[in-house]
Amino acid sequence: MSPTPIDEFLAGEANDYIRAQLLMIIEQRQAGLQYLTYNTFNVLLDVDAGTATVEDELDVDRKSVVSLSQFETLLRAAD
Repeated sequence: MSPTPIDEFLAGEANDYIRAQLLMIIEQRQAGLQYLTYNTFNVLLDVDAGTATVEDELDVDRKSVVSLSQFETLLRAAD
């Protein structure tokens, strides 16, 4: 099984700065959407729906969606 976009994002692009940025947004945001663009992945944080979507910038058909709480756990575990 090939890695998901979230796996690839966490392993290759989510450095300490990016993880801290995403965690701060998750902790402080009360509602709405936050769309962040990085080198090869985009991240959509949807507080209202309680989801995080990681999209492959180079392949629009590849994306992963998880709950916001699961995404936060994955970001913290990557430290």
